[in-house]
Amino acid sequence: MTTDPARAPETEGTHFAALVLDARDDVAVALRDLVAGDIVTVLRGGARFPATIAEPIPLGHKLALHAIGRGDAIRKYGELIGRATADIGPGMHVHVHNLASTRGRTAT
Repeated sequence: MTTDPARAPETEGTHFAALVLDARDDVAVALRDLVAGDIVTVLRGGARFPATIAEPIPLGHKLALHAIGRGDAIRKYGELIGRATADIGPGMHVHVHNLASTRGRTAT
């Protein structure tokens, strides 16, 4: 039996599939392509915790760490990066289809 290393489960203490950049963040960054239904390890500070992936999430993209309501602020790097344009469930892909950036916008 061959194990695809890109889909291999993380082993205790050695690997994780997503990284939280700041303790205040609502999202984690995928460190590999994540497959819907997988339970992966997320690293926040020195703590690891499981997350169930709700839909495919490409390498480098964001996954929701908890439910985020439409209009709610979303933080990454501990900073506000935008607002949800739709309800986002835990483990869902957070990207331009459900996140409106507030960076660089000025009132007109």
